[in-house]
Amino acid sequence: MASGVQELNARGLSDFLTAYNNTGPCSAGVLACITGIAGETPALHRSRFLLRVLGVCAVFFATSIAVSARDAAGLLDIVITPNDGMPAMGLPGAEFEVLTTAQAELSIEANGATHALTPQWSDALGGRKHALCTIPADAAPGLYALRARGADREDVNLRSVCVCGAFPETYTVAHITDTHIGSNRNARTSEDIFTELIQKVNATQAAFVLVTGDLTESGEPEQFKHFLDILNTCTLPTFVCSGNHDRKELNYERTFGPDSYVFWFGKDGYLFFDTKDFYVAEDLGPQAADIERQRRALKSARWSIGASHRYEADMGMRTQLALFIDDPLDWFIFGHWHRENTAQEKSVPWAAPDGATRITVTPAAINGAMRLFEIGPAGIVPGEVQTVVKVK
Repeated sequence: MASGVQELNARGLSDFLTAYNNTGPCSAGVLACITGIAGETPALHRSRFLLRVLGVCAVFFATSIAVSARDAAGLLDIVITPNDGMPAMGLPGAEFEVLTTAQAELSIEANGATHALTPQWSDALGGRKHALCTIPADAAPGLYALRARGADREDVNLRSVCVCGAFPETYTVAHITDTHIGSNRNARTSEDIFTELIQKVNATQAAFVLVTGDLTESGEPEQFKHFLDILNTCTLPTFVCSGNHDRKELNYERTFGPDSYVFWFGKDGYLFFDTKDFYVAEDLGPQAADIERQRRALKSARWSIGASHRYEADMGMRTQLALFIDDPLDWFIFGHWHRENTAQEKSVPWAAPDGATRITVTPAAINGAMRLFEIGPAGIVPGEVQTVVKVK
C-alpha cells in the first residue's frame, strides 16, 4: 500500500490535473468559475456560476496556467506532489507516489545524505507523469527534500518526504490556523508572530502539524512566499489547506497544488478539503465527488479525522452527507472563527446513526494561539488552547 498522500495521488490526481492544470483550452477558466473571483459578492457568485460553466470555453479559450519553479517565487514546477504543504509519510521500504510535470531523476536528501529513488513511471492526465517510489531501506527517520533532475532544469521541494521510525499507537498532533501573513492587525508583524509560533511548535513532541487556512491576508503571491519561507523552518511535517483569505486567483494552487486530499498516519486517516469559497463546499463544484471518494478510502481507519478552514451549517449538503451523515468522521478540526468553540458547539448539528461528528475550533495563530491533540486507542483528546506568542 502506498504511503503519505496516497488517495490524492492514486485516485484524486486525475481530477486535479483536469481542473487545475493546462489540460485543455478552458481549464483555467473552469477553475476560476468554480472557485469564485476575489471580491465578488455571494449573490453574483451564485448567479454567474452556471453561466460561467456553460460559456467558459469560449471566454477562456486561450487561457493556460503559468507555472514557475519552487525557487525564489515559491511556486511548484517539476514536482507537484508531494510537497512541503502535503508531504508523503512512511516507514523505510514503504511506497509513496509522486506527480510531476515531466519525467525526471528523483532523489531524497537530508543532512548531506542523498538517496536515489528508482521510480516506476506511468502517464497521468494532461501530459503529466506519475512515479511510484519506495523509501530506501537505509533512510534514517526525518524530513527529506525531494529533488527532481529534469532534462533542462532541477527542482527541489523541501520537507516533502517524511521517513518515520514508527507509527506509535498514541501520538500528538499540533494545530495552527489563521496565520494571516501580510496583515497588520497587531503591533507585531504577522511574519514575526508566525515565526515564533513555529518555534513553539518545534519544541513540542507532535508527530506533524495541521495548518488550516487563511494562510495569507489577501492571497497575494508575495504573502504565500513569506508564509512558505516561515513554514519551512518547521522541523515537523506540515499539512496545509486554504481559507477564504487565500482564494485570490490560483495562487494557493500554484503554491501547494490540490485543495482536497487524504493522508494516513499509521492506522488513522486524515481528510483535508477546501472551504475557501463564498458558498462553502458547494454541491455544484467538482470537490463534492472527490470528498465522497476520499471519505470511502478512509473507511478502514481506526480514527477518521477531517480538517479544513471552516464549517458552516449551510455548507454544501452533498459534502455534509458524505462527511457527517452517511459515514460520519470521528472528528473535525478547523479555524476561521478566531475563537474557541463553546460547550454548545461540540459537534456538527446533524445526528448520524453512529453519533454526531465532534468538532474542535482553535483560535487564530495571528493572535498567538495553537492547540495540541492526543490521538490514541481511547480516542481523540483536544488539549487546551495555548496562547504561546505575545502579539503586542
